[in-house]
Amino acid sequence: MMDRPVRVCMFSNLFPPVPSGSSTQTAALSRELVRRGHQVDVITARVDPRAPEHEEIEGVRVHRLPALRLPRMDISLRFPWLNVTLTPSNVRRINAILDRAQPDVLHLHNHMFDLAFAAVMMKRRRRIPLLVTLHTILEHPKPVYNLLIGPVDRGLLRHLVIRQADEVLCPDLNIRRYAARAFGRQDGTLIPYGITLPEHADPQVVGRLREQYQLDGRPVILSLGHVHDKRDRRELIEAMPAILRACPRALLLIVGAVSSNTPARLIRKLAIERSVVLAGAAPHSEVRAYMEVCDLEAHWLNEDSIADTSLGIASLEAMSAGKVVVAAASEDSYGPGVLKNGENVVLVSRDPADVAKRIGDLLGDPQQRQAIGRRASDTIRHHFSWDAVCERTIAAYAGACTRQA
Repeated sequence: MMDRPVRVCMFSNLFPPVPSGSSTQTAALSRELVRRGHQVDVITARVDPRAPEHEEIEGVRVHRLPALRLPRMDISLRFPWLNVTLTPSNVRRINAILDRAQPDVLHLHNHMFDLAFAAVMMKRRRRIPLLVTLHTILEHPKPVYNLLIGPVDRGLLRHLVIRQADEVLCPDLNIRRYAARAFGRQDGTLIPYGITLPEHADPQVVGRLREQYQLDGRPVILSLGHVHDKRDRRELIEAMPAILRACPRALLLIVGAVSSNTPARLIRKLAIERSVVLAGAAPHSEVRAYMEVCDLEAHWLNEDSIADTSLGIASLEAMSAGKVVVAAASEDSYGPGVLKNGENVVLVSRDPADVAKRIGDLLGDPQQRQAIGRRASDTIRHHFSWDAVCERTIAAYAGACTRQA
């Protein structure tokens, strides 16, 4: 461990107000490190013109660089916040920020955006250790796009970014296997996401949601997270007719920016418009309110294999709020014994009939939901606390600094 507060500069193209999992996780880690006495500067992209160029948020100094916001493209899953920042003027801005901050370490979040190249450049120029957190397995659900993505990820990014990092941080075992398989990094350090939500939801937001979606008396299945081809909720929507036969008033509430036509098409095809709502994006500050109005959360990624699929941040947050999470994911994502099917999470296949049966049973058994939700909340508290995450992160910083010395 370092014997003094660490000075860290984080690089991330995605940061609030951008609503994404890696954005909120980067912001939360920055905030929690500052709370423990460390100094954090964040260099990010100014993709929302309403966001200030410089601001301090709970002690975190945030610097937003002028950025070109790219159009939605199929190859990037029509992601709405794709941006480019790497210009000569921004390199000068980054140098000025680092001159003032004098960081001990650089911490890059996401390896596929262009601030990755800026972080590597600064590591070389200033001889400062660089750590990279891999948030996403870079693969596309359409094989044709992987003909381009694969060589870029396993060739260009492997050599220009990942192999330049002093340490690679992985939030789960699936990402650690990806680091070994794609980049030859057998030394990935497992540091799970930290999860925290307000203890209570804002009553005004809860009331607004109940009124807006007419939720009173309806069992609510929440699915929280961006909607694109890799997270299109296909199996969940296809399960709804069978769920409705068991629970006629059930509502599937899908909350997240929509960039795939599949959900709307399936909803029309199955004639379940009154039972499935595509609510669109919501600010992270309202997540606790959505948890308050739901009975369970159901969400997963469409990976090639369930064995390579982890729970998303939204699902971990639902567990933190004491909600049952239904997912097609690996029980061993976070190491043996953390997730236990039927005890603190409900794991399913991708067969819509299986999904419908498990969700229908849960909606009809509030006592089981409460018991699983209580154990889920305990799991998050024990394994995903910010105290543990910050301790491991600082240890990783210290190790990188020691090796650099």
